[in-house]
Amino acid sequence: MPGVMPKDLLRHYPSVHTTDPDEFYHALTMIYGATSLTIPAPEGLRAYGSFFRSSDLSFGFSSCSVRAGVAFDECDYARLQIGLAGSASTTSSGTTSVVDHANACVTSPGRAAVLDYGDGFEQIVLRISENALKRKLTALLDISPSAPLLFEPSACADASADRALRNLLIFTMRQIDECPEGLPPLVLKKLEQAIVATFLTARAHTYSDLLMRESKDAAPWQVRRAEAYIEANWKEPITIEMLSEETGVGVRTLFATFQKSRGYTPMQFAKTVRLKGAQKMLRSGSRGTSVTGVAFACGFANPGHFAREYQTTFGELPSETLARSKRLID
Repeated sequence: MPGVMPKDLLRHYPSVHTTDPDEFYHALTMIYGATSLTIPAPEGLRAYGSFFRSSDLSFGFSSCSVRAGVAFDECDYARLQIGLAGSASTTSSGTTSVVDHANACVTSPGRAAVLDYGDGFEQIVLRISENALKRKLTALLDISPSAPLLFEPSACADASADRALRNLLIFTMRQIDECPEGLPPLVLKKLEQAIVATFLTARAHTYSDLLMRESKDAAPWQVRRAEAYIEANWKEPITIEMLSEETGVGVRTLFATFQKSRGYTPMQFAKTVRLKGAQKMLRSGSRGTSVTGVAFACGFANPGHFAREYQTTFGELPSETLARSKRLID
């Protein structure tokens, strides 16, 4: 993947860096939950990994210089493997899929898997809990999934969404690294929600056809209620599940009606509300106020992106608003 420096990903969260097969096995079993490791020729082994876990998602980078086989029992999450260098294969439920720079692979929740690494294989791994996937599907589909959520291991449901997912994963891992003390909860929650929704859109699964169907319209009062909820809770993490519960309508329906009647989505409305909140905070010019602090407090993961959005909306940089406010106070 051009532009990616793999070993820089999650550099503050190393999980293993070794040439010892026993140490590699210990990390795989204790940190990643693997059940076995097979290395036919361990001479020249160099294993490297980094791993970050939140409540529902886990992000990781791993590389192995020699051929290796890693087995996992059934688990309560979906695993996405994105190859960066070399190649590997993953076998689950009798199907073997290639993982390389051109082919990603998903292992479904509740399915055991064996991962066979080739020489010099490097990958990004995303894990999403089954509960998080089902919650998101319920919000998106207006129904609670009853059949098992099964992914087609190598199938891509939407190529543009798949590219967006890869970019979003790398962006998120970069943001996690830039804040070793921890991303603000509002920022991390927004990124997680975007990843789960994009993942369900990008990769083919049991409910892909339902996700593609045309949505109904929501009532005008439901749009207004969603806006009121966002305005009252803009400083907190707002998920699409919350909006669905508040309005009593599925998120796809709510998004479609927002777009039709307002010309924007609920999350675009939330961004506008947060930008106005940021402007108010900057105008206060209180001691200790900083542009970066305001950006994070208002749910913007990247201060540079925040500055561009702010300038587009208000015609000046946030630093200019803050500087003028401090001059008035002084």
